[in-house]
Amino acid sequence: MAKEQIMDICLRRGFVWPSFEIYGGAKGFYDYGPMGALLKRNIEELIRREYVVDQGCLEVSCPTVTPEQVWIASGHVKSFADVLVECLKCGEPYRADHLVAEHVDIQTDGMSIADIKKHIVEAKIVCPKCKGALGEPYTYNLMFGTSIGPGKTKVQAYMRPETAQTTYLPFRRLWATGREKLPMGVMQIGRSFRNEISPRQGMLRLREFTQAEIQFFMDPENKGSDRIGEVRDIKCRVWHKALQVAGKDPEEMTIGEAMDKGIIKIPMIAYCLGRAWRVFEKMGIDRARLQMRQHKDDERAFYSSDTWDIEFLSQDYGRVEMIGISDRTDYDLTAHQNLSKVSMEVTKDGRKFVPHVVEVAYGIDRPVYCTLESCFVEEKGEKERTYFKFPTNIAPYTAAVFPLVNKDGVDEKAREVFNIIRDAGLFVQWDGSGSIGRRYARADEIGIPYCVTIDYDTLKDDAVTIRNRDTMQQERVKISELVCKLK
Repeated sequence: MAKEQIMDICLRRGFVWPSFEIYGGAKGFYDYGPMGALLKRNIEELIRREYVVDQGCLEVSCPTVTPEQVWIASGHVKSFADVLVECLKCGEPYRADHLVAEHVDIQTDGMSIADIKKHIVEAKIVCPKCKGALGEPYTYNLMFGTSIGPGKTKVQAYMRPETAQTTYLPFRRLWATGREKLPMGVMQIGRSFRNEISPRQGMLRLREFTQAEIQFFMDPENKGSDRIGEVRDIKCRVWHKALQVAGKDPEEMTIGEAMDKGIIKIPMIAYCLGRAWRVFEKMGIDRARLQMRQHKDDERAFYSSDTWDIEFLSQDYGRVEMIGISDRTDYDLTAHQNLSKVSMEVTKDGRKFVPHVVEVAYGIDRPVYCTLESCFVEEKGEKERTYFKFPTNIAPYTAAVFPLVNKDGVDEKAREVFNIIRDAGLFVQWDGSGSIGRRYARADEIGIPYCVTIDYDTLKDDAVTIRNRDTMQQERVKISELVCKLK
């Protein structure tokens, strides 16, 4: 029931809703409403502060429409595809490997078209919608095609399916801007587009989505981190490839232990996994429902020496990949160097080389949903309520201001308090209608951490009542100390 309850609040209170509703909608597209836009922005800002402020990464913002050459060089034109199968009766399309995985208890990552077809035939899989027979599986490129310019000047282009490639293209300028030092981190937060075959998982599989991708350009002979000590003691559920192959469950260990055992061989990957784990905890995501999963050899991209995901164990959707961390070697820069004929080489300590890249690729929309699921609380008993237990740093509003009554100067004093909080740069909501109990319930439901009530005593002692969302405890605080208390 969690999914239904969460989506009910999301629709009623303005977090998210399906796009283009008045025209019947379109699968794979969602609008963020007033609450959702603030929540999403706060999650993006949390990631930005983690990498740009704390780790000193450079930030770029690049176009979403990109010429075809970019995707020829990256390999997307040739191989960015899923296997599609269509119903011969009703025409409904399906992602073939997902269809097989739903009917046969096997891993389908990296499975060939021939093997997919074999399982469809042997398991007698038919169209889930109309029970019709399925056609021949075939590859389907996921990029949205478009063009740049009119007439004879028209150039074939695509909506980017990831932000990473547009971060690699200006490497020469970034190298100069970054004062020619390695490692050099570059972050981009922006929109990407994938024309998914048949998105059926709500916010988890979108055709237009937001990513936060960080590229750490590194010396191929030194993929270490001088801050590895900050993450060695973080304890995690680790599902490395040997456990998966053996059919065993994840093991709990520290990142330091995983490194010492040779499970995580690249220190920079270990460091990035640890920092990302802490980022998710700061979002309010339940650490008991997180795990680090290493890609097996048959599912890892051919150019990657090692790839890890951090997954959330969703009550309704199972394993949800929220971030991928990969050693992409020099594949991307070399590919663009070869096609563009522009050198991506750098010189360091008398050596000339193309930098390697350790990529940290966050989704944003998936962590938003996982945060909603993790922070959703349903309390039974005498004081029954449902609410989102968002950490203060990501909650859409820090506080709500309530005048006890809308007369006798109480409402005017409440407006003064509201303005003080707003002018301090905090997001604050006003609610002056209904009983205080109903106002508390409305604020709790959308995850506001603090409610500030102004009453008749405020007019005498210049103090307000702050009520904590999680404990429901109340305390009197002087207005002069209020902002510090909220912060």
